[in-house]
Amino acid sequence: MRRVSKTSPRSSIYNSNVYGLETKDIWTCLTCGLCPQECPQQVDFLNFIKQEREGKQPLEVAHLGVFTELAELSSRLNGNTRPEGASGSKYGYFPGCVDSLGLFLHDVRCDFGEIATSSLMLLDKIGIKPQVMQMKCCGHDVLWQGKNDTFDRLKKSNAQYIEDSGIDTLVTSCAECYRTFSKDYNLGIRVVHISELLDKLGLRINAEVTYHDPCRLGRHMGIYDAPRKALASNGAKIIEMEHSKEKALCCGVSSFMNCNEQTKALRMARMDEAAATGARTLITTCPKCLAHFNCLKNEKDAVKKYDLDVVDLTVFLARQLEGAK
Repeated sequence: MRRVSKTSPRSSIYNSNVYGLETKDIWTCLTCGLCPQECPQQVDFLNFIKQEREGKQPLEVAHLGVFTELAELSSRLNGNTRPEGASGSKYGYFPGCVDSLGLFLHDVRCDFGEIATSSLMLLDKIGIKPQVMQMKCCGHDVLWQGKNDTFDRLKKSNAQYIEDSGIDTLVTSCAECYRTFSKDYNLGIRVVHISELLDKLGLRINAEVTYHDPCRLGRHMGIYDAPRKALASNGAKIIEMEHSKEKALCCGVSSFMNCNEQTKALRMARMDEAAATGARTLITTCPKCLAHFNCLKNEKDAVKKYDLDVVDLTVFLARQLEGAK
């Protein structure tokens, strides 16, 4: 955020701890993870932001707050739908909120549901036939919006669902789900991001691509190599952007908050870096990044035009798999 606004993590902490003041910085922060990564004193700024937001009202929630309301409603409904697919499998696959994204984000022009179908196709290719977990939202957004009571209800319901399913490995294709189940739940099972499983597909891809590291998968969880290995081992040539891996720029919107002109400037900066690589395909592993980059790309009155396909890793690989057939 310091690229586009007067933001001071140090002032936020000082004003809170010394004066007991709430500053707008606690809400404009993208929780991208750069501050704690670079801090020489190893201040846990992400945890500070999360604690400061608890029980308070966000400054700006995108899309009229519809996704927050869906999570709230879901948290109060009883039960979950039974798993589909391979009954008794020790693997579970959770597609995340792709159905909700597809239902409300029409202008983005992105088939979010293709992420789930592609993931299942790829898992089948490597011999994994999972139970498809029909759970509620993992609660990522409401947790980072300070709505801990809603998150706790979602967590309790989903944790019970996972226990009842009997799985010992939960696979997800969403960076935010992966981060939430790994760090904010106490599941006692293995949680895997699907990118960690896709290096042995045996594809022969002839394409140059660039890869965007989502904040939640990268700086939050330290997974940088798995998506790149999944691409490179299947033949794709990766051209890195100016800022990549630990230094990767954020897509600009976190937890469906602060979708504005400032964060749009961050998206443009990232898309400019992607375009500068000369690759025709930008790949990511987070539905939110996918939504925000495609939203910018498909703007009617866009200042810049980006001739890039922006796709999820699983969709890109599955389309090559279909082509091979």
